[in-house]
Amino acid sequence: MNIENPLSFLYEEYRDGNLTSRDLEARIFRHIMESCDDEYGLYFRCRSDRIDFLCWFYPRMRGIIERYNQNYSSFDAYVASTLYYSYRSYKERRKRHAAAENACWKASNSGSLVCESETPEAMCEESETPSGNYKIKSPKYVLLILLKSYYYVSDALINKAASALNMTPEDLGKMVDTLHELQIEKIERRRRLVSASHCLYNRCLNYERQLASKIENVQVCNSLVQRLERSRRRLTNMRERLKYTRIEATNSDLAKLLGVPKGTIDSRLATIKSKMSANDFDF
Repeated sequence: MNIENPLSFLYEEYRDGNLTSRDLEARIFRHIMESCDDEYGLYFRCRSDRIDFLCWFYPRMRGIIERYNQNYSSFDAYVASTLYYSYRSYKERRKRHAAAENACWKASNSGSLVCESETPEAMCEESETPSGNYKIKSPKYVLLILLKSYYYVSDALINKAASALNMTPEDLGKMVDTLHELQIEKIERRRRLVSASHCLYNRCLNYERQLASKIENVQVCNSLVQRLERSRRRLTNMRERLKYTRIEATNSDLAKLLGVPKGTIDSRLATIKSKMSANDFDF
């Protein structure tokens, strides 16, 4: 492999047909995982932040490869610049989420939380972990809101919410990590389904081109027509499945995680929505 430009070498192998798109994505991702700190200069506070960024970046890999134009720069330079701007976008997104999370936490202190050992002014001070003992009137609703918004939950919020929910940060963190892992599995299943639908679409185009070439053999022509009809039906079914595919955690996922019936989750979420519509946040 070309040591100076390893990604350009991989792209040439992919362009020559020696690598599939899936293999190319996997090798690029492996290279980024091994070199994101040294070669690309991306620094993270902890390992979980690094993994979170890589999981956020991986679904965008296919679009990055498809948009590459080799007339402008090498593939290594293209991936490096794309990774840099993606990292900036990711950091800005994390800052916005952290600010919104901190504002929501402060706002909830005035109504839904009762502080036993500190004054409201002290509760509004920014800190990494809560210094007072908070009590929540309806922990099951707050826990459900937190799990439903797991994608935006940071380690600092887990530490704050765990004590208020009478849980350990480790147990609450495991729940959030389980939902993250489930989302990664859903993303991978959806990616495979998209790839299969693209292959099926190309197969339909191939059948149509063969039929347009005026095949004289009637038996072969009828066989192609039947294959085309079956492929079109399968393609329609795949598109319908993609239309209703959800990446975020569903109510069934939350019910399985918490060990309660799905109807219980539906009922609690309906209660939360009605209270929020009425501006009643007293949980």
